[in-house]
Amino acid sequence: MKYSKLLKKLSALFDPDLRAHQRKKGKIKEGLKKIRHKQKELEKKLAATDSELEQRQLQEKISILTTQRAKGLELLKELEQDEGRCNQA
Repeated sequence: MKYSKLLKKLSALFDPDLRAHQRKKGKIKEGLKKIRHKQKELEKKLAATDSELEQRQLQEKISILTTQRAKGLELLKELEQDEGRCNQA
């Protein structure tokens, strides 16, 4: 392991704010995976459904999940940028 990576891990170990930041980032990643999985399931159901009403309902749910994932990804990017700024300081 390179010295800089080791130093980064060590500073994360002793900095409670950075640990909380990393934990939050991990939770968001888990949530995004669950949303993506649910979206894929709904898309499969949509492809197999013949009813127009059910198709519209599924499409609405899929669009909601897409919006939630986009917001989550945006938040994750912000957290990663903040983490980069903290490491530089």
